[in-house]
Amino acid sequence: MYIVLEENERIAMIDKNELLKLLPKLIREDDEIKGAIITALSGVVATKDDIARIIENFNRRFEEANKRFEAMDKRFETMQESMDKRFEAVDKRFETMQESMDKRFETVDKRFEQAAKEREDIKDSMLILREIVGELLQKTATMEKDIKNLEKDIKEGNEEILGYLRHHFEDE
Repeated sequence: MYIVLEENERIAMIDKNELLKLLPKLIREDDEIKGAIITALSGVVATKDDIARIIENFNRRFEEANKRFEAMDKRFETMQESMDKRFEAVDKRFETMQESMDKRFETVDKRFEQAAKEREDIKDSMLILREIVGELLQKTATMEKDIKNLEKDIKEGNEEILGYLRHHFEDE
């Protein structure tokens, strides 16, 4: 493919591939060609100065964003410190409550242990009392028999005495 160039009504035909090969060398070595190309591309391609200004603008924006992020970081750090202090205070309150509850449970446990011991003591006392009542009932039953036997013996003795006295007074 050929490129047609018109220069002062002179027409020159250059092969496109050859132009692409020559162009870098011409740009490096010929200031006039370099200037012409820069002028031709100035509305389309950014210059080094344009790119430097864009980079500078981006750098400024990044610096501003960094400053805002730093300010936000400081606020977050302050908030985090405040939250940490609150959590520490809550933790201390929970620890105090837990210690208090532990002491109460220990007291309740001791009371239950004491109540269990007292219940065992009452149970033991009830067994002893049952034995004593059993013995008393046996002795009472024995005493009732003895009393009945004694009453019977007294009655028989009285009858004997009465019989003796009757017999003794009737004979006289």
